[in-house]
Amino acid sequence: MIFSFALFRLLPEFRRLEAEQQEHLKEDFAQFLARWQGREGFLAVYSLVGFSGEADLLLWQGVESPKALQAFRREANRTRFLGFLEPVALHLDRGEGTPGEGALALFPYGLEAPIPEGLRALRGETLLALEGPLEALFPLILKEGGYLGVQRAPREVLDEL
Repeated sequence: MIFSFALFRLLPEFRRLEAEQQEHLKEDFAQFLARWQGREGFLAVYSLVGFSGEADLLLWQGVESPKALQAFRREANRTRFLGFLEPVALHLDRGEGTPGEGALALFPYGLEAPIPEGLRALRGETLLALEGPLEALFPLILKEGGYLGVQRAPREVLDEL
């Protein structure tokens, strides 16, 4: 399976829009994400708000074909909300597994420390994603770097931005 971890930061221009326009754009993008969650592979949405100075949103997509990654991005580019998201990073890899629920720690270049007990590891060829309780992942992120996010429904993530 091909993994895509796309990280985005919300641009300040979004906050300058009228509240009604913000709501409309968030609802449209949430519906777009929900449609893709029902397609090939999986799409998990994570909030990084409060855990990263670089990014606010993480989209983890798992597909069998690279064409699906392109189809997702083409359709995302047609949404107005994406114009208010700045891409921070894109990490592609091959791996096995699907996301569970809760917190995720992403280490784009692996991890030097041993993986603490009780965490679920999803390994790619170069990256490592760990799932588990936020309390177990937080100290690891502080020590090793990487990204920490909490999985949410698409609209919940957008409301946190």
